[in-house]
Amino acid sequence: MKLDVFLWNLSAGWYEHIPILYRWYEYSIKRELLKNPVPQHVAIIQDGNRRYAKRLGQSVEQGHLQGADTTEKVLGWCEELGIKQLTLYAFSTENFKRSEQEKKTLFDLFKEYLRKSRESKRTHESKLRIRSVGDISLLPQDVKDEITLTEAVTAGYDRFYLNIAVAYGGRQEIIDSARKMAKEVKSGALSPENVTERLVDGYLYFGSEPRSQVDLIIRSGGDERTSNFLPWQASGNECAIYISAPYWPEFRKIDFLRAIRAYQIREREHGIKLAISMIKMKRHNGGLKMDEFKSSLASSLKVSGQDVEAILRHPIVQKELARAN
Repeated sequence: MKLDVFLWNLSAGWYEHIPILYRWYEYSIKRELLKNPVPQHVAIIQDGNRRYAKRLGQSVEQGHLQGADTTEKVLGWCEELGIKQLTLYAFSTENFKRSEQEKKTLFDLFKEYLRKSRESKRTHESKLRIRSVGDISLLPQDVKDEITLTEAVTAGYDRFYLNIAVAYGGRQEIIDSARKMAKEVKSGALSPENVTERLVDGYLYFGSEPRSQVDLIIRSGGDERTSNFLPWQASGNECAIYISAPYWPEFRKIDFLRAIRAYQIREREHGIKLAISMIKMKRHNGGLKMDEFKSSLASSLKVSGQDVEAILRHPIVQKELARAN
């Protein structure tokens, strides 16, 4: 086979149907990803369960059951890559409009997942803290009981975090936090002058530990929208968004790895652009002091000195540095 034909076939994805080539491709991407910083907080809109079931002529409930299997796998993929925090959009406030049967299926799945998770050896070995974020008061009492028990059992863990967004609406989260702050301002417990982004963070459903800012949002199912998901946590953080075509039940590890790769490419391009901009600015303002510049770049990008060195080795940045010296 000619090289150009082979490369076309490779890009077309035919290898994904050959297990040994698929595993090789998966391994190759993962190896490259681990050479660069991975996002520390990934959030996922698990979309497409119902459309997947409809396509196969199955019930909606069956689609949700198969989607739950994917959810379990994703947590393992995050641990493999060292992603510290995962937030899953499990049930929005809009989902309360669905049929009673579908809601019962979703709540039963949620309760079963919580029970299994807190009893799982893996949860305790991984030091996984499980939290539910949303207006929990809207949920049935048996669901609230499972949430309370699971959060209590994992409350002392801090190596990995799983946030399950249930009865969640992003705009409502901001409204609820504003109401809490307004009450404290009225009572004198909080001064308006002391309100900062970090303070607001502590009034959100997430609380203040760990940081709630999201690095990457992944949406399965192909729809290019964020559906009122984490507006505060994503918008102020220049969060990357990756849209994946497969429905959630058919979302694969390779799809997840591609999302992380897209995030890394975006971050690298952002770092290079910022470095060039800072070099030009410092050159026009009296010269470039390298130690000071590196420290400033690391602080602006919130990356390590090693990551800064990698950015500075890029040919375009090297060219700009040569002009500055």
